[in-house]
Amino acid sequence: MWLQTILFVLASVLYGPQAQAVETTGPSFSDVPSSHFAFEAIEDLKKRGIIMGYRDGTYRPESTVNRAEAVKIIVAPFVNPQQLGQFQSTPYDDVPRDTWYFAYVEAARQSLKIIDGPPKAAAFQPDRPVRKAEFIKMILLAYRADPNSFSEIRLPLTPDVANPDEWYYAYLRYALSSSMTAAGGDGHLHPAKELTRGEVAVLLHRFLLYREGRRTQELLSQAEKELTIVLSALDKNDIVKAEHASARALLAARGAHVSASDEPVVKGAVKITEGYRALVRAYRAGVTGDLDSVVKLSGDAWYLAAKAKEFDPTLTDAAGKLQKSAQSIADSARGLKAKG
Repeated sequence: MWLQTILFVLASVLYGPQAQAVETTGPSFSDVPSSHFAFEAIEDLKKRGIIMGYRDGTYRPESTVNRAEAVKIIVAPFVNPQQLGQFQSTPYDDVPRDTWYFAYVEAARQSLKIIDGPPKAAAFQPDRPVRKAEFIKMILLAYRADPNSFSEIRLPLTPDVANPDEWYYAYLRYALSSSMTAAGGDGHLHPAKELTRGEVAVLLHRFLLYREGRRTQELLSQAEKELTIVLSALDKNDIVKAEHASARALLAARGAHVSASDEPVVKGAVKITEGYRALVRAYRAGVTGDLDSVVKLSGDAWYLAAKAKEFDPTLTDAAGKLQKSAQSIADSARGLKAKG
């Protein structure tokens, strides 16, 4: 393989402003110890008054969340009892007037406009488990986040989120750029996953922190992890996996830039991820035999690395390695062209 020179790992290069930790005392719920993956999220949302537990002192983080419960979690911070009392009817035949969730569903439909009514949706399906993509969509719409952020990026993100024309693509793209979610160990995003109460809390918690500019470090760390996946994938000639990871790395760095646009290291990180995206494209061009494109894209990667060094000298080492790899790929392509 003519890309052996790109095998290196970015370690402690992409750093940034530290996110503030959520202050907690002891566990608020008997079944959510401090070691639980959703502990910080649940404690934060409780402190914000967004979630509550059960009368027995539990939160039941492993319980599946249905659509009615999901809507209440999202809608509750936006409405008061008086506003809820104004709703008198619903077009859904599966949302009885005397149910606890009736007013929340109508607030979601009429006020926040985060769910569809007729003719798009004749039923609400309150008892169906809420799915990951639809929960993320409702959060973003409720808080008026723009799901079309980074609309110029229409790249396959994972094997199960590869088509930019799918309704959920833009929402998952935003979720990656805001660190709400990341690809799992299997490399998938699982848009249709049925969520638990713990998972719902984590998604909303991360989104709120991102809005407050407190996820920059996490985004840069995620970009670094994705670039490590890129390198490993290229070493194994898995170009598809490398393409997916390079797209996710780019989104993570762009998301960090939105929150900390004046930070030199963040600007440099964006250029590093753009450079690796160009490097992956050069690899793809080499696989298809388009050597002219290999030379051009390698040159783009080299230039982007140079820009990263200009933004922040602490990126000199990483940028230099990227330039070395780009130069090696370009020289290999030129050598192949010379041999005909």
